Amino acid sequence: MQKPFYQGKLDTFCAIYAVLNALRLTHGIRTLKARDLLNLTLLKLAADPAALRAVLAQDTDYIDLVDDLLNMAGQRFPIHIHKPFSEADKPSPEALWNTCRTWLDGGTPRAVVLRFLRSLKPTAPPLSRHWTTVDRMNNDTLHLFDSSHDAEAILNIRKSAFVTRQEHVDEARLIYIQPSSLRFLRLPF
Repeated sequence: MQKPFYQGKLDTFCAIYAVLNALRLTHGIRTLKARDLLNLTLLKLAADPAALRAVLAQDTDYIDLVDDLLNMAGQRFPIHIHKPFSEADKPSPEALWNTCRTWLDGGTPRAVVLRFLRSLKPTAPPLSRHWTTVDRMNNDTLHLFDSSHDAEAILNIRKSAFVTRQEHVDEARLIYIQPSSLRFLRLPF
């Protein structure tokens, strides 16, 4: 039996959906506002053919796209954005975990947007590169507020299942969370 196509099967817009889902959590945006932001983002990409090609070919880490979308959102309504790690930062998984926990436990509606790469084997290139939204944590699990309907979609990431340096991927930890991709969102105080 054939299955229908879902968001993410054909398009390469998971970074856009991750931001829109985070804004849904923090600001309660509805469909029309999300569609407006999606359309504005796509129009901006269309004006820069090289950037559009990079997005469509997954030849980018999408960080600039995420930041552009967050800046557009910030021009339409108040938003506080925090980038806890720079490209130079190499936090341990424990440090990343604790930083996320502190942020999400900080009161007011909050969300974390991040990118992870998932491998099937430590020696193989990543099978998927995906942007998602973390809406909460408990004990040893990051819970994802994700746009994918794929049966193989990752909806939770266990504390013991990820690394923060791609070279540390091993049989027990096949997910690499890119620290510099983290964007923390909340309403301004």
